[in-house]
Amino acid sequence: MIQGFSHIQLVVRDVAASAAFYRGVLGMRDLASGVLDSGPYAALRHPTAGFVVGMQTAAPGDPSGTATAGIDHLSFAVPDRAALELLRADLAAGGFAVGEIFEEAVSHNMRLTDPDGLTIELSAPKHV
Repeated sequence: MIQGFSHIQLVVRDVAASAAFYRGVLGMRDLASGVLDSGPYAALRHPTAGFVVGMQTAAPGDPSGTATAGIDHLSFAVPDRAALELLRADLAAGGFAVGEIFEEAVSHNMRLTDPDGLTIELSAPKHV
């Protein structure tokens, strides 16, 4: 059911500076932006490849804003919410600890953690 890479979520020191960098270097375009409890965020989509680079100033759950810059999570694309629900059920039946499906601005998502503690997200677009 995995269709490819969906997005990467980065923790950065300055969202505006990072967004300008990715626009300038990769030709990315604005997709969404706003403010979370942990501070500002932005999401940019590549116009031809379709992948998204998201960025925020702190990791979720760390409103201090002192988190080290790095990768918050990797996300892989699934075709739709029905596929996400089926995949979640299959993974849970296989003994994996999977999170609940949650909604964001442009997608439905589910997270789990790999053996090294990295957050992996499966993401279905709201509009197919």
